[in-house]
Amino acid sequence: MNILIIRFSSLGDLVTLEPTFRAIRYFYKDSKISFLTTSVGKGLYQDSNYFDEYILHKSVFSSIQKLKNNKYDIVINLQGNKPSHYINMFLKKNLIVNKSHSFTHKIFGLKAKSKTIKEIIEATTFIPQDTIDTYFNNTKEYIKLPVGEDIFLKNKNVKKHIAISIGTSERWISKKWGVQNYLGLIKELVSNNYQVILIGSNLEVEDSNLILNQFSKDEIISFVNNTNLTQLKNLLAEVDLYIGNDSGPSHIAAGVGTNTITIFGSTDIKHCVKFMPYMGKHDFLKPNENIKCHPCYKTKCPTNMECMSSIKVDMVLNKVKEILND
Repeated sequence: MNILIIRFSSLGDLVTLEPTFRAIRYFYKDSKISFLTTSVGKGLYQDSNYFDEYILHKSVFSSIQKLKNNKYDIVINLQGNKPSHYINMFLKKNLIVNKSHSFTHKIFGLKAKSKTIKEIIEATTFIPQDTIDTYFNNTKEYIKLPVGEDIFLKNKNVKKHIAISIGTSERWISKKWGVQNYLGLIKELVSNNYQVILIGSNLEVEDSNLILNQFSKDEIISFVNNTNLTQLKNLLAEVDLYIGNDSGPSHIAAGVGTNTITIFGSTDIKHCVKFMPYMGKHDFLKPNENIKCHPCYKTKCPTNMECMSSIKVDMVLNKVKEILND
């Protein structure tokens, strides 16, 4: 049996869909399961057994060209937007299962109920109901990303390791806690005998270098601009705690069962991994209650970042000690 799963974005959504992918593979162990996704989806799952093939989505036209000659028994559309439906129109398939919006819903702007994992499996129609009931009655719906065998950190038992992402986003400037705040926090962490790990992309290179120049090589280990997504996932699985803003790496860290502290500025804490079925301990810091403009969801603060300024280093440090029982 050939199955195609469609999901392009976003990073956080791709992480939280892990129980769905796991269930599909469980019920269709011997099927060929192809995943139409982005490099992000491939990076998260390529070291798992969930998918037999990754087809990278660049555009509607390119995806149609890649898929038009294939024949699928089931297409499971977890994306539900118009581009995913346009692609589906040109596929040779016997059955389409939409997680939420069908093409008709999208065209006419109709609301649609999002299917649970169990309802998605039921809609595929090939699995006996008692088999489905047994699985979901005995399976806790937690999120647990698969992890590879690569080892990045040595002497992990000597100190507790804390990974930090400075989060220098070009788009979401309003989410930045600021390099000076992180520098102050790292000084406190180092003085409290924690091993600090810096992570990030090429966007964090300048700020990370500013921080690295303040410490010895033994006090901070930097993986900034030195990991792909799969490696980052495996690295975060090795640390004791992750600290960063409201962004994808928080979901990756939580997805591998690592404790997290998320710092919120312009966005609402309802997005925090604390309120999702992740393993590990998860907490957050948010602006002072006197900051009435929070959450504003503006990518750039029109005033002086009062929300982030209200979150102090000692507040984060106290959360660290609380989560790590120190």
